[in-house]
Amino acid sequence: MTATPTKVRVILYGVGALGALLLDCLATGYPLIEVAGAVDADPAKAGRRLGDVHPGTPAAAREIVVAPTLAACLAGLTEPAHLLFHMTESVLAHVEGQMTEALDAGLNVLSASEAMFHPALRYPDVAARLDAAARRHGVSISGTGINPGFSFDSLPLLLARVTSGVRAIRISRTIDVTGTGPGDIDHVGYGLWPDEFDRKIAEGRVVGHMGGPESIACLAERLGMDIDRVAERWSTSTAAFPVDSGSAALGMIEPGRVIGITQEMAGMRGGETVISLRLVMYYRPELHGLRIADDIEIEGVHHVRASLVPAALSLFGAANMIVNAAHDVVGAPPGLVNMLDLTIAGTRRGGFRYEVDPAVPPHPGEVRLVRRPV
Repeated sequence: MTATPTKVRVILYGVGALGALLLDCLATGYPLIEVAGAVDADPAKAGRRLGDVHPGTPAAAREIVVAPTLAACLAGLTEPAHLLFHMTESVLAHVEGQMTEALDAGLNVLSASEAMFHPALRYPDVAARLDAAARRHGVSISGTGINPGFSFDSLPLLLARVTSGVRAIRISRTIDVTGTGPGDIDHVGYGLWPDEFDRKIAEGRVVGHMGGPESIACLAERLGMDIDRVAERWSTSTAAFPVDSGSAALGMIEPGRVIGITQEMAGMRGGETVISLRLVMYYRPELHGLRIADDIEIEGVHHVRASLVPAALSLFGAANMIVNAAHDVVGAPPGLVNMLDLTIAGTRRGGFRYEVDPAVPPHPGEVRLVRRPV
């Protein structure tokens, strides 16, 4: 499936921490993506110019007024939009209506919700409704981010292309979560007292990283690995000194509260661990002697080991993943699609292609190029 090189007009639904970073990403140069509108229900943002809400907004989008609802945003457009970047929260029960409204308006949808990476696994009824709505209007819907979307699935699957007979996968990811937004704070459990964290995990009110089973299922499906369950467990760490969360929602985390969470996720076959994912999430991990990295090991005919140092950035990485999937989603067939079935290269960032310069005679050791717009 090849991404179309035409310009895509996008609407940002959510201009919080992730939305601001996505605007920063676009400001680095994506001529084939144009911001057409923005939506945020927060009274502190709705009604204000996008450039005032976030000073890093690309110049061409600074005068866009943030609408309080999608309907109001669509009513104010002078040209149709193609794609909605959905960046409000993670829980599907809270956001299904937002995405359905966009699909009913004829917009393709790309969501940052972890549950939208592979919703059919745990939320088959929601997945079926979204798929039907998208097909009904001839548009597509998908979800991606850094995790799920990259570190625990896309990247290891790319590495696995050079081996066969995969028997086991082990991935460890250590990240700095400083600056995490309030939505992630609530469902991951940062800043709680340790006993409070354990109690909320047991009650299902805190779930930690939400995409482990989805990443494990995708790895096993695509590599033909036999598993029968996914097991998860959590441990917490505290500090004897205050730690800056980098977030207005938490501020300085007082000593004794959770500043680090380690989540172990295992794809099991009987009593054997076939796929092992380890996610270490800390505020200021360097203060605790931790190495920030994505480490991947794949046991197969060829044993693959790879490290990404430092680890892919969580929020900024997610923003880049979303931006670079824009053309894939617009060009995908109608319905619910999985990002793993789309292209590797992502959106064209330059808006051009190269050709051999016909005006320059061939010369050994050199190929002269000219740039053409796409």
